[in-house]
Amino acid sequence: MTKIILNGREIEADPTKPLIAACEGNGAAVPHYCYHAGLTPVGSCRICQVEVKEGERPGRVVVACRTPVSEGMVVNTESPAAHETRRECLEFLLKDHPLDCPICDKAGECTLQDVTYNEGQSEGLTKEPRDNFEKRKSLGDKIVLDQERCILCSRCVRFFDEITGKSQLAIVGLGSRSRIETFADRPLVGNYQGNITDICPVGALTLKSFRFKARVWNMTKKSSTCGECSRGCSVSVEVLRKGEVKRIRPRFNEDINKWWMCDTGRFALDGANPTNRVPALVRGYSGLEAADSDDAVAMARAAHAAVDKHVLIASPWVTVEEGEGLKALASSLNTEALFLSPAANDLKDDLLHTGDPCPNRRGLEELGFVGKSAEEAMELLAQAESATLFGERIAELIGLDNLKSLPSTVRTFVFDGSSGAGLLEAPALQAVVGIANWVERPGTWVNIDGERGKISAARTAPSGIRQPSSVIADLLHTSEVAR
Repeated sequence: MTKIILNGREIEADPTKPLIAACEGNGAAVPHYCYHAGLTPVGSCRICQVEVKEGERPGRVVVACRTPVSEGMVVNTESPAAHETRRECLEFLLKDHPLDCPICDKAGECTLQDVTYNEGQSEGLTKEPRDNFEKRKSLGDKIVLDQERCILCSRCVRFFDEITGKSQLAIVGLGSRSRIETFADRPLVGNYQGNITDICPVGALTLKSFRFKARVWNMTKKSSTCGECSRGCSVSVEVLRKGEVKRIRPRFNEDINKWWMCDTGRFALDGANPTNRVPALVRGYSGLEAADSDDAVAMARAAHAAVDKHVLIASPWVTVEEGEGLKALASSLNTEALFLSPAANDLKDDLLHTGDPCPNRRGLEELGFVGKSAEEAMELLAQAESATLFGERIAELIGLDNLKSLPSTVRTFVFDGSSGAGLLEAPALQAVVGIANWVERPGTWVNIDGERGKISAARTAPSGIRQPSSVIADLLHTSEVAR
């Protein structure tokens, strides 16, 4: 480590990182737009100016993102010279960038807005007319570009060049005519497009699916883990007024996904916001009827006590904590603990996506669960007297048509986070209990590399929807008593 003086105090700085990293890591905030810790620094926005003195040489103002640290360097991030230079750079950035913050989708999380407000610069100072760049330019099926808001930080360009390795954006034109464009005006492609909206420091790049859908100050954010593959990327789940999940974004994790996530996980909003949920259904004289969840659980308990040949199959979305309870339940029923193991998909890549859609495969296997395909599961179910299917998406993974084909002699109970109405025609189905999904409950998943990721309750489950842990406790308690 290298020792430097930062704002009057001695600190240790990593010599492999630029000066701005030492400042940010030691509580000295320096405004910046083009710099991103996950990308190569280019020093294009010029606003990260700090005053540096080395040895006997007089102090000079330099860009912190392109300046390496050296032993004994004296750095002042708050000197008058540094602030004056930043203000001059800010004026240049605001020459064409409109101060339309009240209507901009980035309002509330835009660092240019923050610096402009702190500097008291409520309007551009230049007299020249603004350049007319294209507004609401579609870059494909996911991204919209407002060229007039772009400050040419080049983060998006560098992301495709350096992270995905497939260049798709470029700065074209010279001088004041420079702008961001796709190559030959082709639409963006790939499973990582959404990341450029995260790293865009202004409102130039926005998601079509989120654009004008919510204001960031009306959303609550909760740290969680993505469940769309076995990578288990760390994410932030953002909920509008504790109702609908509006946005899922990556959360920095050095060991798993760093600053990034794939679009498959980013746009997994339908799974987070299921519409076909029912608290409980039980079979009555006229078929499946709405009921209290306690009655549905009681029916499952009675079936567990009445017959001998049981099958218990868990969803790969159940947590480690839920898996421990289900393992104990399977033991009490004298049956093997199984989980549904769908086939790998074609989304595997060299960056993050593993192609394995099971977020907790390793966690369940470490608990002793055995994976079964939908076909293998159906063979076991057809021979059972009672079947307990537990966990988020379990009915979808086994297949509604498969469940409808089960004979009525297999007394089947489904504990799922989304299914309900779609199972009405399954003659074997005795009860359905709605349980909380991954954005409504806490727990732990273990990813492909053995890293443990926490999921959190970003919102409260709808009325009547049970927490899986409480349902398992009820089933386990009665099974042990019957035994």
